Amino acid sequence: MKNIVKTIIFVLLLVGVVSCENDKGPTVSADGFELRKDTTIPSASILTSATATDVFAKFDWDRADNGPATVSSYVLQIFDHSDSTLSNPVEYTGSGFVVTASSRIATLKVSEINTMLNQLPTFKCSEMDVDVRIKSVLGSNPNDAFVQYSNPINFKVTAYSLKLPLMAFVKDGNSASTEPRIAASTPTSNTDYVGYMYLEPGNYKFYQADACQDFTTPTIYGLGATVGSLSSATSSPSIAVAIAGHYLVKVNLSNNTYTLTQFTTFGIFGTATRSGLGTGFQVPFDYDAATKTWSKEMDLIKGKKFKFKSNLWTGALVVPPLPNPPYAPGTGSSSVSILGKTTTPFSLEENSTAGQGDITVPGTDDGTRDKYKIVLDVSKPRNYTYKLTKVSN
Repeated sequence: MKNIVKTIIFVLLLVGVVSCENDKGPTVSADGFELRKDTTIPSASILTSATATDVFAKFDWDRADNGPATVSSYVLQIFDHSDSTLSNPVEYTGSGFVVTASSRIATLKVSEINTMLNQLPTFKCSEMDVDVRIKSVLGSNPNDAFVQYSNPINFKVTAYSLKLPLMAFVKDGNSASTEPRIAASTPTSNTDYVGYMYLEPGNYKFYQADACQDFTTPTIYGLGATVGSLSSATSSPSIAVAIAGHYLVKVNLSNNTYTLTQFTTFGIFGTATRSGLGTGFQVPFDYDAATKTWSKEMDLIKGKKFKFKSNLWTGALVVPPLPNPPYAPGTGSSSVSILGKTTTPFSLEENSTAGQGDITVPGTDDGTRDKYKIVLDVSKPRNYTYKLTKVSN
């Protein structure tokens, strides 16, 4: 009887093992797939903003063979050919990626490949040696997804920088690497360099960075034939700054002109400070030379609006000792610039249009106030920011 029972148990175990083995799913394996470039589309070796909308390259590739019948997701990557570990790829996120059940195609514009090249840590304005490949991913969990790569396709291409063009205002005897800078509004602009800085009395020249915004071999501009004009001639004299102070500096290289506009203080204005006060009535901030920021602790009316403003007072800056908060009247002052908010949180840009760029104080507009510390930083050209921190009473 015991032998019969043992035999039955052994048979049941054997059937279970065989059944489990037969129930195992198919195993994926790296069988590879091929990436191809459309040879009817010649790829430019030098990219320019003028050809930004042109097609740089068109690719298609096989369905990734993972062994069993599966559906992979795909992404196009570029990486530096010398990146032996392939640790710094940049992935394509544009609209030219079309994957269907029957085809897989990626069409990249010049602007798109240029943006990807700019994101590589080895980006340079001279010729780059880069590879393009397709990454196949099977599975939604990145921790255990099955990944394969296509063959790489190599390109040698020179991209253009997407950094904002820079100029430094350099005091004679100093280095451009340490001096304050101004920046243009777009990578292709040369008409609207602008920046805020503190200047000491002395003689200065403008140093224009190269296409990659490096100051190793700058173009140097001195004073032109008249005050306010510029010249790149080596014999051009320096530009004299007679009065120490804060300046708004602008350059237009389309007509080789510049302006140095002095201002006394930055501050805020608007209904958040005091009802009924216009743009001329500004609450002045204090300047911290160590942090290069302007700041003030003050009461703000909930739900009301304000902007930042720089002013030059023709006489002494006299602030009336009025409560909640004191302000400087517009008499005897001239407005230099107005900064309003952008779509990026806590970011500012020049904006003098009424009703646009206003910053709203948190809370419901019920006439009550909260105390805030406001910090403004205009030391980085075209990258002006502010902080609004509530202060406990």
